[in-house]
Amino acid sequence: MTDHLILSALPTPNGELHLGHLGGPFLAADALARHLRAEGHRVTVFSATDGWESYVLDAARREDRTPEETAHDYHVRIRAALAATDCAPDVFLDLHDEPAAHHHRAWHHWLAERLDERRRVEVRGERLLADAADGEELVACWLAGRCPACGEGVSGYTCEACGMWFQPGLVRDARSRHPRTGVTGTRTRSAFLRLDTAALIAMAHQRQVPEGYVDLVHRYLELNGPVWRLTHPLGWGIPWTTGGTLAARQVHSTYALGTTAMFLLAGQQHARLHGLPRNPFLPDGGSRPRFTLCFGMDGALPLLMQLAVQEAAEVPSAPDEYRFNQFMTLDGEKFSTSRHHVIRVSDYVTAGLDTDALRFHLARRHPGEKPTDFTPEAFAEDVAETLVGRLGRVLDLCEGLPSTAACPPTAASPPPAPAASPFPAASASLSAAPSSARVLGLYEATADRHRKAFVTGDLAEAAAAVDDWLAVAPAAVEASGATATLAVLAALSAPLMPRWAEEVWSRLSLPGTPAPTVARELLAADAGRRPVSGRLPRFAPVSAAAVRALAPKPR
Repeated sequence: MTDHLILSALPTPNGELHLGHLGGPFLAADALARHLRAEGHRVTVFSATDGWESYVLDAARREDRTPEETAHDYHVRIRAALAATDCAPDVFLDLHDEPAAHHHRAWHHWLAERLDERRRVEVRGERLLADAADGEELVACWLAGRCPACGEGVSGYTCEACGMWFQPGLVRDARSRHPRTGVTGTRTRSAFLRLDTAALIAMAHQRQVPEGYVDLVHRYLELNGPVWRLTHPLGWGIPWTTGGTLAARQVHSTYALGTTAMFLLAGQQHARLHGLPRNPFLPDGGSRPRFTLCFGMDGALPLLMQLAVQEAAEVPSAPDEYRFNQFMTLDGEKFSTSRHHVIRVSDYVTAGLDTDALRFHLARRHPGEKPTDFTPEAFAEDVAETLVGRLGRVLDLCEGLPSTAACPPTAASPPPAPAASPFPAASASLSAAPSSARVLGLYEATADRHRKAFVTGDLAEAAAAVDDWLAVAPAAVEASGATATLAVLAALSAPLMPRWAEEVWSRLSLPGTPAPTVARELLAADAGRRPVSGRLPRFAPVSAAAVRALAPKPR
């Protein structure tokens, strides 16, 4: 057994969770945790809303309430959306609630003091734009312009198009993000971390960070020099109290020590849940869990910079493995709440639509190494072909019934062609003379594909492994029996479709929760062909129109 700690994104509580969020790091973290638990490992999934992120302040002004009220309200909504789709982390903290708020502040100050003691804090003067009327600096959520690396439009210090982060003084065509009576220049003094660039790159390679993201670090250093921002003059946040004379309104950036503080909170919660004497991410914390991070590519640079914080502060808190995903779009365009081009998770759930079906399709469309697109029509077609059709026919066979599961076409597309078997020769031989030994061999190949999918974080491959077994299942029912065939299907499906898999497992009166070891034992036992009594749980078709109605046309 291995101890695992998984961090599943740190959403900003300035709006509700949408399908793009869910289909990225949250589903990736939850599915990985379920897979690891089924393999016998101990897992903690941690997350928190980033309650001091500047866009909370922006939302609060827009909604005419305090930032703390705004952060708490959206924290509750995000938590409900994750719970409704079975993606709830084991720990999901609101950083404005005690005692998490106290610990989070304390970790900031402790880390800053360690950096200052080791002479790694550099105070720099910088020239910024400011509101001509009240002097408010145009930083973070108040700043807009074009990316200095790729030229795309940006808000704040980061570019969602290329993943680059930069100093506000480097933003091209810089302007206020919101209307102001006038804009002027001002000077401030901010704190930065001095980077050991060789150590940073070496640590990234040691953790086998994909080369594209290591290259992003190199390009950041070329653009910004060997520093990472620790503070900015936002005027709202956790104040900087360590050595060095900073300008007024300077607070910690949530993307510097704020992120490391999150890691230390995660370690603290892991220790609490499992009765450990010390936080495993402290210098004297003892044996640490394997720490995996699941996050969107727009957060890659600040998360990789936590390696630099670990090196400089001598605190072993940075992740062992980084799993970044690209963006998922909606109908070919970026999800956008402001333009009403969005499907909120809460709206999907309120409409009474199936969450397991959604999870399975989002896994198939998981934006791992490349962007993907979600459309209601493709979703409805996938459910009709795979879950209602192919899976439904397998369930009919397991119940000893004539197959009645059809694959109705969607209104927008012709019926999909039958899926080709991943084992064409094997399937043909099984159809002619199925044997339990041959079925067991095909299971081993499918299980290996499934296992490798979670080693690499490729949820689309995990969904494809379910497809593999659906192709073999009709012959497997004849050769090895309904119970063994269904047990395998439940074990393979459980990380992606937990409700359906657990209900099938329970109907089979099998111990515990769906597990590949139990499924394999049933196949190897060669129990013979017996139908399953009673009605097995089935999926209903999903209406593309009903899903599309949740996404109004962009303004």
